[in-house]
Order: sequence, then structure tokens, then C-alpha cells
Amino acid sequence: MRIRRRDKGSVIAFSTVLALVLVLLGVAFVFLLMYMGGQHETKNATDAGALNVGKQALDKITVNLQGGDEQIYQDVTNDVDDGSQGNDGKISLRRINRVWAKAMLIGINADAMAADGLGGSASGNASQAFTAAKSISDRLAQKLNATSNLYDFFSEYSKANSVRMIGNSVETDVLPGANWKTSLMDRTPITSTARESNITLSNGPNNGMPYNYTLNGGYVTGSTRTAVSAPSDMKFLKGYTALNVAGNDIWQVPFQYDEKPRLVSRTMFDKSTNSANPLAWDNAVPNAFSVEGQAIKPGAASEKAMSWVLTNPRESFQMAIPHSFLKIHLDEMKAHWYFFPTGYPPIEMSGAETTYGYMLKSGSAAMPQGGAFCSLVDSGSVDELGSDVVGRSLDDVIFSIPGGNTAELEAHMVNRCNEMLTKVGSSVSPSQMHSLLDSIWTRADLAGGSDSGRDFYVYSSDGVNLSLCSDLTINSPTVPMWLKTMVSEDPDGTEKTEVDDASSFAPIIFMPTATPDPFCTVDFTFGWGTWEKSLYWKPGSGFNGDLGQVRVKRWTNVYSFGLATPII
Repeated sequence: MRIRRRDKGSVIAFSTVLALVLVLLGVAFVFLLMYMGGQHETKNATDAGALNVGKQALDKITVNLQGGDEQIYQDVTNDVDDGSQGNDGKISLRRINRVWAKAMLIGINADAMAADGLGGSASGNASQAFTAAKSISDRLAQKLNATSNLYDFFSEYSKANSVRMIGNSVETDVLPGANWKTSLMDRTPITSTARESNITLSNGPNNGMPYNYTLNGGYVTGSTRTAVSAPSDMKFLKGYTALNVAGNDIWQVPFQYDEKPRLVSRTMFDKSTNSANPLAWDNAVPNAFSVEGQAIKPGAASEKAMSWVLTNPRESFQMAIPHSFLKIHLDEMKAHWYFFPTGYPPIEMSGAETTYGYMLKSGSAAMPQGGAFCSLVDSGSVDELGSDVVGRSLDDVIFSIPGGNTAELEAHMVNRCNEMLTKVGSSVSPSQMHSLLDSIWTRADLAGGSDSGRDFYVYSSDGVNLSLCSDLTINSPTVPMWLKTMVSEDPDGTEKTEVDDASSFAPIIFMPTATPDPFCTVDFTFGWGTWEKSLYWKPGSGFNGDLGQVRVKRWTNVYSFGLATPII
């Protein structure tokens, strides 16, 4: 019986120890589960904070435009591509590519103008535009690289995520330190190909480039994103690639087409840091951020986690100079009076020009000794002055008879019209431009003006469509204020003759009066007219908003022929 009691006691003792061990293992297992759960919750909270950093860094970190040349970028300080939003004078990560793209287009125009021998002061202005863009970009990069500016964006979301496994009152917050970094992702040599920025080229003629200008093919790419296909005709400027125009390297931040801000691997992030693979762009604007968070329970161990996020605005813009215009100047028109004092060639009667406008007008001139053996030739009243433009549209005034080769001028004008359009996919064809200039109201507008020179302005207020106003309608409430303040600007290029004295016979027929010399008799008189036209192109880089000026010079030559012969 004693042996049995001793065995029974041993079993009870062993059972007690085993139960205690199992309880301890259970408690340890629960603590392990809570630790792992807390670690998972901390990681989730950190991921949420990182994604919010990627989202908010696009718009919440901004720099204000300063005075001077930086003000030319006022027109890209908005977040829409159709001009429906006002400009606030702030540049953000979402907008910085628009700044660089405008500087690039000014430089492209300057290069094209220089190649044509019409550079003027455009190259200097392109350098000023580059310097201003770089100054803006450098200040933005400095703010984005100061990672403490991102802390509040992280905390906003990380604290809202539960870490109850650690404690009901515990939150995941910023863990300041060296693990908060920036990176320059989606670039070669880390990726096999350079990724696209969110700036597209125009679908207009020559992709919106100036006439006879070819953009380096290495500066452009289609969308490199395979998950979502961009339209096949969309061409983007390359990101983190030196785009050299007008002697300066223009830069773009890569943002793959329609990609959301997303978490990325530490390996790719670290490889893409500027310290690991330096980029030639000094003060490069980053597009990726690493964050570190920590969940702390007083009196207990803390949980830490890191995340890496690549940001993207999911919005594209067309390379453009939004607040810009094309000026069309119509010179004062005059009738010039010609006579034939020696038979041939005709001689203009100096100082006898007759100014006319866009309504029919009469004129006359008389020239002593204006015909062979004539003491006087008098044209009499010629009533058809202005018949070349009366009732015609602005398009007719520029392009109608007399004709001449206007193909190059048309190409320049269409290009500049396309440079105004900001909405992706918007473009202007030659026929659309002619349709605008052929607007019926221009007939009445021309007729309502004086006989002096006239000005018209082509512009876009919505980044999609072209508009036209004149010196008579510039103060209309529908005309944007920015245009009203710009129209006094002149193009920074030099003028070139595109059509030199094109001529055509005019329906001007009359019978002048001839007074014969003594002992002479009038044999023959006849009067006729010709319409004349010259067209000039003065390009502008767009630095001051003026993309160029078309100057139209039209005039009428009136010939009075009188012939007398001596009486034998």
C-alpha cells in the first residue's frame, strides 16, 4: 500500500508540473502571437502612412513663385489640363514637369528660330527661362528632400491604423532618423529603359514642334507601363533623362502612365538613390520616399517597420505655353498712283498715296507730264479702292489673292497654335486654323475699324480650343485678363519675308483724262489696277507670351496711261 501511495503522489506531481509547463507555453504562445500580430499591425500602419506620404507629397509640399522671370510660369500653377482652374502661383511635385516642359518648349522655339537665322534675343530668353525653372525646381527638391516635411503625412494615416495587439492606446508614429530617405526611381540603368514623365507631345503636325525642327528621338518614349495601355499615339518626354535644348539640360520626373502611388521593394529603392547611382541632374526632384514607423507601449518593447513608396499623380499634361498668343498685324493699306511720262516704265507719283480700309473708297491723282506728249494725265475718280478686302474675312485678307507660296507661313502659324494647347490629345489642323480666321464676325470687325492698321490675336483660354479677338474686342469680358496684359509684347525673333510682292490684276478699269502738249492730240487713254500683297513672319519663343507675329501688307497699284502724238 505504501508503494502505491508513493506512485500516486509522483503522478500528481508530474501532472502539476506538466500543467504548469503547458500554461507557460500557452502564455508564451499567446505573447508570441501578440508580438507577431503587433508587428504585422505596425507594418500595416507603416504601409498606410507611406502611401499617404506618396499621395500628399504630390500637392502639399509646394514652393511659391518668386518675382522676375519665375513669373512666366504662373500659367502652369494649376492641376488641370483644360484651363478650367485658376492659377495659385505655387509649384508642387505634380506641377514641376509642367515648368520644365514650358522651359523646354521655349528653348525648342529658340533653337528653331536660330536655325532659320531669325533668333533675335530668343536664345538669351531661353536661358533665362531655364535659370528660372531650375531655381523653382531646386527649391522644391530641397523641400522634398527635407524628409521631416513628410512626417505629418505619415502620422495622419499611421496613427489611424490599429495596433491593439500591443495595446489599446498604442499608435504607430514617426521614427525619425536616417531611414527616412528619398530616391530617384524608374530610371536607367536600374531599369532597362527610361520611364515616361507625365508630359505628352501634341498630336498636331510634327508633334507640335516648329516647322522644319526635329526633336531628338531619344528624348521621347511611348508608355512603358504594361498593366494599363496608353493610347498608341501618345508620346511622352522621358523622365530622369537630360533633354538638351538651347544649350541647357531640361529634366523631367518619371511618372508611369496612370499609375497609382504604390509600395516598392527596398532593393529597387536603395539602388535608385542618388548616392548609389548618381544622376547628372544636380538637385534632382525625387519621386520615391522611404519611411520608418514605431509603435511603443510604455514599459514594453517597441515595434518598428519600414516602407518604401513610389508616387505618381496619375495625370498627364501636354507640353505647352498656356498663356500665349499669336499676333496678326494688318498694315495700313494704300493705293499707289502710277503714270507713264515716257511711255515705259511707269513712275509712281510721290506723295500721292491714298489710304483705304475695308470699305470701298474713291481716290484720284493727276500728274503733270504724266504721259507721252501729255501735259497732264488725270486718273479721275477711281471708286474701287479696297475691293481686294471688302467683305472678306481675316483668313481671306491673309491668304486670298494675290496668293504667293504661303505653305511655310501656314506651317509656322499652325505650330504656334498647337503650342497653346494644354489638354492631352488636343491639336489644331491647318483647316481648323483657317476656319477660325474665316469666322464671319471678322468681316464686320474689319469693316468697323478705321483705315489705319489693325491687330488680331489668336489664343486659347481653355487649353483645348482656339479663340480669336481683335483690337476692337480685346476689352470684352470674355477675353481673359492675362491676354489683355500681354498684347503689347513683341516677338523676340527677327522678321522674315514669306511672300514678297505677290500680284494679281484687279477689277479696276477706268478711263483717265489726258491733256496733250501743244500741237499734240490724244490718241489713247486707259486705266487699270493691280492688287499687291507681301506677308512677313516674326517668330517668338513664347518667353513673354508672344509666340510670333504675322504681318500682312496689302496695297493697290493704280495705273493711268495717256498717250498723245504730235500733229503733223
